[in-house]
Amino acid sequence: MSDAVFISYSSKDTQTVKKIAQDLRDAGITYWKAPEMIPAGSNYAREIPRAIEKCRVFLLVLSESSQESIWVEKEIDCAINHRKTIVPLNITGVPLSDMFRFYLNNVQTIPYNEDQEDATRRLLERLRGLLEIEEKSIASSATMQDGAAAESSKTADSSGAYRKSFSAATARMELPSAERPAVSAGTAQSSRMERNNALKMNQQPVICKRCGGNLHQVSRGTYRCVDCGFEDYDSYQKVRNYLDKEGPRNVTEIMRATGVPRSTIEYFLKDERLEIPLGSPILLVCSGCGAGIRSGVLCDRCKEKKVKVTKQNYGDNQYRFFKDKRNN
Repeated sequence: MSDAVFISYSSKDTQTVKKIAQDLRDAGITYWKAPEMIPAGSNYAREIPRAIEKCRVFLLVLSESSQESIWVEKEIDCAINHRKTIVPLNITGVPLSDMFRFYLNNVQTIPYNEDQEDATRRLLERLRGLLEIEEKSIASSATMQDGAAAESSKTADSSGAYRKSFSAATARMELPSAERPAVSAGTAQSSRMERNNALKMNQQPVICKRCGGNLHQVSRGTYRCVDCGFEDYDSYQKVRNYLDKEGPRNVTEIMRATGVPRSTIEYFLKDERLEIPLGSPILLVCSGCGAGIRSGVLCDRCKEKKVKVTKQNYGDNQYRFFKDKRNN
């Protein structure tokens, strides 16, 4: 994996960038960085575009200096032209200028200045994930057979596999236990209704908002455009990203910041994907006894009662399947 990451930075941030580069080396991630990797006798204008074209990921080190650097601006333009995935690392906490906000619209930035150890861990995780995806893509392309027939066959296989994996994933999606219909002869139809409701609540992006290209899933809840590298998220991941960054917030704040509807946020609470913070005066109501709860639809006591009743009913139903030989 040659020159997997291109590091774009201002020379005024050299000391910090050296530490970041050392972290990449320790993690086994190769990179390209000027000026030490520019061959003798060559120049910036020739080698930098070539290195960006060959890299897999474009690591942008953000600071006051880098936002003022004409070289960093040119490097970003080059990366976008070559449709490289950009990973911004903010080392000083500087707000983005209008130009950089335009470049990095909806691209998640890692705040290196707040907690360097945690930021380094998150950076390495993201780079490993991106490079692994890229490696799989390259390996898949290398095995493609020449000819339209072979390509069509592989595309059909891929589509079939996607449909199977999608069906398997949706089949596992369930509503909170208190909202599930009772088991009966119509269970299959009820299950389909539950899965449709779950998919409706946790909306997934279909096409790229930036260029209209196709999206593929890179991790749970995260999707990336195959054309421009733009990242988008499903409803739950949007809420989770916001809370990870801002800490506990009420439903109205979450709704305004993420654009996720109140009904969806309340669904995540009932499904126990989210939890009301300790000490909050506003709680959910247990559907069994009316007690205040922080997530789900039943309190712990009612859950225990329901499990006991379910086990008893299961045992009674199971008994009816046996015949008494003495009555034959």
